[in-house]
Amino acid sequence: MTDEPAQTSPAADAANAFEELRREISLQRSAIEGLTAAKDKAPDYAPTLRDIAARLGQVETLIECINEQPAMRLTPQSITVEIHEALMRYRADDAKSIGEARDTMARTIGRLEGMIKQRRSTDEQDWWVTLAATGGLLSGLFLALIGVAVLD
Repeated sequence: MTDEPAQTSPAADAANAFEELRREISLQRSAIEGLTAAKDKAPDYAPTLRDIAARLGQVETLIECINEQPAMRLTPQSITVEIHEALMRYRADDAKSIGEARDTMARTIGRLEGMIKQRRSTDEQDWWVTLAATGGLLSGLFLALIGVAVLD
């Protein structure tokens, strides 16, 4: 079997072609009308855009105020220099405080040593007094024994 296209008349083909063209144009027309209607129905964003522009202006003003602050002019190098200078000042204060504490402690230790020496000397004096009294008592007893033995 051979597949041969069905023979139609040229007028019928032209009529079919015009009918398809008419449908496509109708479809395009309805699509364009739909787009136009959708465009007409689109909301008006003008007030919202004005509000956003006003807020952006406020933000720019705030950013300018922030940029004018002295801290914003600092660089990492200047911050480092300031930290180093502050550290040196505090270290000097600490060294001074430590030196004063060391001097105070040395004086206190000296006073304590003096008190200990004084207590030792008081104890030594008591010992010498006790020793002398005992020696005197024994010497007196010895002389008394000699005196009693000689007189008798």
